[in-house]
Amino acid sequence: MELPHQSAKPRNRRELAEMTALLESLAANEKRQSPAMERFIETLIALIMQYEDEIEPGPERSPAGVLKFLMEERGLRQVDLVPLLGGKSYVSQILSGRRPISKPAAFKLAEFFQVSAYCFL
Repeated sequence: MELPHQSAKPRNRRELAEMTALLESLAANEKRQSPAMERFIETLIALIMQYEDEIEPGPERSPAGVLKFLMEERGLRQVDLVPLLGGKSYVSQILSGRRPISKPAAFKLAEFFQVSAYCFL
């Protein structure tokens, strides 16, 4: 399958809407995505987030902010992530923003929450 070329963030709200619609249509495909398509989807997410951060920057888009949002959405507490990530102190440091989320932890969280690992990196 030939992938569309997309390497620049949207320049305006119209392009943002087009890119978001493309992302939604790709995400709606229930078949398992090829590695190339997964990379393309992650690139779209990154470009959209980059544009949105310039328009409306905020800590909620930080990896810790994304994690807090997903936890709140699912009614999870900090202690619920300890078995997944391996330590109360580590989870606490991540949620407070004092420690970045490692790549292995990002992949565990991505699998657990069923989102892209990019959300946590």
